[in-house]
Amino acid sequence: MAEVNVLFWQPKACFDTWFNKVVAALTLGDYCHAEVDFIMTKAEWMEVLGSFATPGRAKERSLTVQKRMTEILHAVGDDTKIHLVFYTIWGGELDVRMLTANDSFVFNRLPDPKVTNSMPLGFDKEQTRAALGFCFNELHKKYDAKKALTYFIPRFEGVCPRDFSQLPSRYFCSEFIMYLMQAVDPEYRQYYPETITPNELSKILSRGL
Repeated sequence: MAEVNVLFWQPKACFDTWFNKVVAALTLGDYCHAEVDFIMTKAEWMEVLGSFATPGRAKERSLTVQKRMTEILHAVGDDTKIHLVFYTIWGGELDVRMLTANDSFVFNRLPDPKVTNSMPLGFDKEQTRAALGFCFNELHKKYDAKKALTYFIPRFEGVCPRDFSQLPSRYFCSEFIMYLMQAVDPEYRQYYPETITPNELSKILSRGL
């Protein structure tokens, strides 16, 4: 069965820098980065990646990923679990990577509880597909350093009315995940994604709605 987790990184391993340690400290928690980890068997991936029927970015990008997975996983059994992670980091863009057990770079390895915490979102099949479609549609949008640095500025509906039909042209990591949550479950629209740090996101998801 498919799983969708938010993967929270501590300022360790590849995130072991003074900047990330300051970020975690200033945002009052253990984490400096968050990303979305989709876990399915190879067979499940082939099915869901081929299920986007409406022409557009989600369909085009899902078929590109399906083709790439077919090429690199040709010798892998259909029941093998595959992790695809959507992420954005400082100076980059929203991207996707595959995790493996033995990659030389810890960022590309399966989640290590010594440096990360995986929080399940409990999505059903349709929610998983909707979340994946959202990720494909938003792929390659640039990182928003300005909003990441001004997360602490309060937003109020009277001053900053929210338009849920219009998505940002840029994201920082936990902002993107909150927009994803709002796309899948409108009850999360009570939050301003621009104010949600990885540590705040962890608190919100832990306590539920």
